[in-house]
Amino acid sequence: MLELIKLFLEKIDFLAIAEALRKRKNRQGAARLHLILVQAYEIIEIYSILLNELRSALDSHQRIDDQHRFSLNPSYISSLLERQASNLQVMETLTMDMMDELRILDNQFAESYRSLLPGKFSILFEAQGLLAGGRLPLVESSPQHFPVSVKGEYRTLWFTHEAPNEDRKQIEKYLYGWNGKEKTIVVVNIHDGDIFFIELKRYFEEEDPLKRLSEIKELTENYRDILLKSFSIEDLLSEIGKVRRHYN
Repeated sequence: MLELIKLFLEKIDFLAIAEALRKRKNRQGAARLHLILVQAYEIIEIYSILLNELRSALDSHQRIDDQHRFSLNPSYISSLLERQASNLQVMETLTMDMMDELRILDNQFAESYRSLLPGKFSILFEAQGLLAGGRLPLVESSPQHFPVSVKGEYRTLWFTHEAPNEDRKQIEKYLYGWNGKEKTIVVVNIHDGDIFFIELKRYFEEEDPLKRLSEIKELTENYRDILLKSFSIEDLLSEIGKVRRHYN
């Protein structure tokens, strides 16, 4: 999931876009670019909280007889995932509108930019659906094929207040798009006991989400520097109210 967000942010050529907007003194475009950056920081903040909560749960986990004791509120995690789904939706909308802005400025430039992300927006939509359902995708290695890993596995942690009682195998069959072929699906609910903590440990050790989040932070800081070098505070804030009202 983090690798998908990183790929998406990498494809937003802040330097080229900022230069095109600066040359044309397009303050509304600059405000939109500023909001994309703000949204990126929001995504980073939510993911930082999520990873801290999950790490604490893993570190505090104790098994006493048949009971699992750990520090984690599944309802809180589910609410964070829903917020992240909303953040991705806003980021996607902002970027699509930015493409329209670029098309007006320079159609050839916009087409070149659009070609960098073939099909990626449908992937973001799929990611939003999983997050909104309280599911945290664990796939980090192949954003081109999200949410399946390079091993052909669909790995997800699922957070619910109560243990689910529905036919989970039937749900999983359609969760990632049923095409008549069997898939290797690993959807682990927080109430599943040992397997949940085994999968959570695997996620931190093999996927290294903290390192990936750090890379996203560095990328976002670079974008911030570009934005502040390209525009004055007045440029960024003069149209921010109009642009923000559009997304509210």
